[in-house]
Amino acid sequence: MKNQPSLFSSFFSVLWLASMLTAVWSGLAHLPQAGRYGLIQSSNWSPSVAHYYSSAALLFLGTYAFTVWRLQGRSAYCLTRCGLLRIILLIGLAISGLALIVHNMPNFSLYDGVYAYVKMLHLVCALALLPLLIYRLCRRWTGGYGWLKPRDGADTCCGGSRRRPAQR
Repeated sequence: MKNQPSLFSSFFSVLWLASMLTAVWSGLAHLPQAGRYGLIQSSNWSPSVAHYYSSAALLFLGTYAFTVWRLQGRSAYCLTRCGLLRIILLIGLAISGLALIVHNMPNFSLYDGVYAYVKMLHLVCALALLPLLIYRLCRRWTGGYGWLKPRDGADTCCGGSRRRPAQR
């Protein structure tokens, strides 16, 4: 395996992993099957509180990561395709999650089709992250990159189009 330079510390990675696992666990506790069949014991605690805190931590860490990459690492690192897909899914989760928070406020509500669409978008984005995680782990074991890869002159990066002139 290659010794790859890193833009973020291992402490950041541990915080990201802990926040993501807490968000997934508390999100699964919201599913009706988890409570009905006793898959996740949540009778003494509300999974919403843990879900809100872990989501807030993920929003903070994501904003921090974007800021660090934008200020320090943009010239040395570029997004991989898998990293771009994960960012798109995380943005979808954040927007749909904020819409669900607004729905829970006392003076506002999403009605019928809009609520179902937002709820399904949140669930689909969350479930679509799992295959990307498995793909990333397989690529990592074979020497691939995760979110970011070092920028080389020969490699093309996601997001920046370097088109060659048409050959005649």
